[in-house]
Amino acid sequence: MKGSWRDLVLLLLVAGGFATEAASSELAGYWSCPAKVQLAAVGQSELTLQLDTRAHLNPEGRYESEGDAIVLFGRWPLTLAATSRGQWLREQQNVTVTVETLELSPGSTLGVELQRQLILQITSLFPELPHTQTTRILAETPTQLVLEDAFGEQYTCSRL
Repeated sequence: MKGSWRDLVLLLLVAGGFATEAASSELAGYWSCPAKVQLAAVGQSELTLQLDTRAHLNPEGRYESEGDAIVLFGRWPLTLAATSRGQWLREQQNVTVTVETLELSPGSTLGVELQRQLILQITSLFPELPHTQTTRILAETPTQLVLEDAFGEQYTCSRL
């Protein structure tokens, strides 16, 4: 499970938290942040979550994020919906995101019971909320942000 929670927090929410008070009008709006997260490893198999989130940056330091979460069981994908809410704070090149709520729900009408059981398993891997994570901004333009987490993983978020 190396880095799974930090990646999930970063990728669900980080697109929503990149403005200082002075720069909020430049970066306010909607951002997309794709990612891949390893939730667990069992023997040779991995439980992987691919995320494509869309976050709304609120200038007052709040965010809302929603997106698709695809759980990969080997070759069999299952799409779930992911939503989160919380706070952000930028201090120079560091962004601190506090996840207050994080919810997964069925992403389709097929196999709803299987999706619900999977959601129970996945959410049991999450730590207690609220959870806080800090990342570093490596590069920033009006349409893109390149972020790096504490483990050196880099992610690119784009304005929608």
